[in-house]
Amino acid sequence: MARYEHSDVTFDVPRDWSDRSVVAFAEPAKEGQRTAANVVLTRDTLPKGQTLKSYADKQLVELAKGMNGFDLRKREEKMLGGREAVELRFGWTGGNGPIEQRLTMVMGPKDKILSFTTTVTRDKAGKFDAVFDRILASVKFP
Repeated sequence: MARYEHSDVTFDVPRDWSDRSVVAFAEPAKEGQRTAANVVLTRDTLPKGQTLKSYADKQLVELAKGMNGFDLRKREEKMLGGREAVELRFGWTGGNGPIEQRLTMVMGPKDKILSFTTTVTRDKAGKFDAVFDRILASVKFP
């Protein structure tokens, strides 16, 4: 068994299981606020035969098919924590109104893809761009 350790909890899991944990942080919600700015980290395994770029392109196709009013603002290859990354910036209309998101995918250890998704309502996007930039600029790999 492998040991999973977090500041709040530790436990054992079978060694051959994949870490599919999700990490999420959100701004403190204000009264009446329906969507708080947030950043979510998810993990996935890079499918055999795919590259980071082809994985990102498949994610883009799925997003475009599944989101109401999807509008790709930018697709950019960049560096994140000293590693190659692909970032998608897009808008769409959710149940609470217009949303702006940034999906930044980077290769983690072994064949893992780490995806950072930032979300904010469109009317607050300009206010949070610098916050999200700082969060992503702080990414480091051991």
